[in-house]
Amino acid sequence: MSTLLQTAGDTALSLLPLVQGAAWVLGIAAVALFFKPLLVGIFRALVLVVKPRMSKDQMAAQRNMRNARLLQRMTNSSSGNASLTAELRAMAARS
Repeated sequence: MSTLLQTAGDTALSLLPLVQGAAWVLGIAAVALFFKPLLVGIFRALVLVVKPRMSKDQMAAQRNMRNARLLQRMTNSSSGNASLTAELRAMAARS
């Protein structure tokens, strides 16, 4: 009987680090889950530090340049059709 208790005790002591490790992982996960909004906000702030957002004027200028390049490509690709080229140039002049 004493050997059975000794074996059970040895087994419990050998599993103790595993149980402690699991408890630490669960504790860290619980804290992270509780502070998730704060952690997400910090992460977004760090992303903005590395890659700042463009202003509305910069985004509008980029959009206008992209549209101008698109119209230029369309004009170049339709060089055989004079009426389509004239229409595309008129669209480019309006924008």
